[in-house]
Amino acid sequence: MNFASTKESNHNNGDDSGGGTWVLGIDLGGTTIKFGLFRGDKLIWRNHIRTDDFGSPEAAFQSCRDSVERTLNESSKTIEDLHAIGLAMAGVLDPKAEALAETANLHRWHHLNFRQQLADVFQKPVALLNDADAAALAESAHGLCRANSLVLMTLGTGVGGGVILDGRPIRGANGCGGEIGHATIDFSTDARMCGCGFPGHLEAYAGSAGVIQTANEILKQTDAVSALRGMKSLTPLAIANAAADGDSIAIRVIHQTGVVIGRSIAMFAHVVDPDVVLLGGAMTFGGPGTDTGKQFLQSIREECFPRTLVQISSHLKIEFATLGNDAGIVGAAHYSRQMAGETSWPGTAIR
Repeated sequence: MNFASTKESNHNNGDDSGGGTWVLGIDLGGTTIKFGLFRGDKLIWRNHIRTDDFGSPEAAFQSCRDSVERTLNESSKTIEDLHAIGLAMAGVLDPKAEALAETANLHRWHHLNFRQQLADVFQKPVALLNDADAAALAESAHGLCRANSLVLMTLGTGVGGGVILDGRPIRGANGCGGEIGHATIDFSTDARMCGCGFPGHLEAYAGSAGVIQTANEILKQTDAVSALRGMKSLTPLAIANAAADGDSIAIRVIHQTGVVIGRSIAMFAHVVDPDVVLLGGAMTFGGPGTDTGKQFLQSIREECFPRTLVQISSHLKIEFATLGNDAGIVGAAHYSRQMAGETSWPGTAIR
């Protein structure tokens, strides 16, 4: 069972005639702790607190509990009506210990059993999963591209990922399932070094630092006029803005990034054979709402599909993720119900 033990032996399951079980989804990040209260598949209420405002996880979780309790009281409910909690965190999940073996961006709270501490504060069962897996599960069950087999790539400072097969997140034997950013895509002797210390990983080319390096390399190869040339603070956002203004170098950088990602998708599509691959995170070059984002997505598709078997390319969809910042809490809440045996895939769309 993937729940942390609690001191209570009996729980009110929160079921009533008005719409289902009450569960809580928490997304614990290095800067912000987001949490949302769900009744069945419906997000009733969301809130957030700053991680740095608290000296310990217990203090942060107690603040979260106080807010949740007040909200439940407004619906004539109490904390006893809360059935379960899902906790999403960045880091490597140890599937044997059912705890985080490594935490990302929470070094001052390293080696702490967040799952058990949360269970102790709320006196409720807690299901723990990696934040990328939570986001992938949310998109799989509640996004606009719901699918039983789905891969989510998160693009930002690094390249993360979550893999959902048969409606369940794939962790792997050591909790490293879905670490797409650390797949080797460049086997040459001069391959870029990834931040993890190994050469040729996707993250070294499609993470934010990799995109900036690509821009600098292209600028050195040509004398073409570009707004990027001499820019003091070159960022993926600056590149996206320049591309939107028609800057040929910026357009080339985004296209080249799309090519690398497209080749990577073609590679793992033959291993996972997903129905859908989604792109999320902060670095989608404007996403579906801009021409630059659409061109980025098209570059990925045009590179990926010719490299895959027709049985894959004929049905594979590559789209942008749709749940945004709510994906972590939605996935965590869904996972808590899934682990309790209450949830069958798929759920309803959450917009």
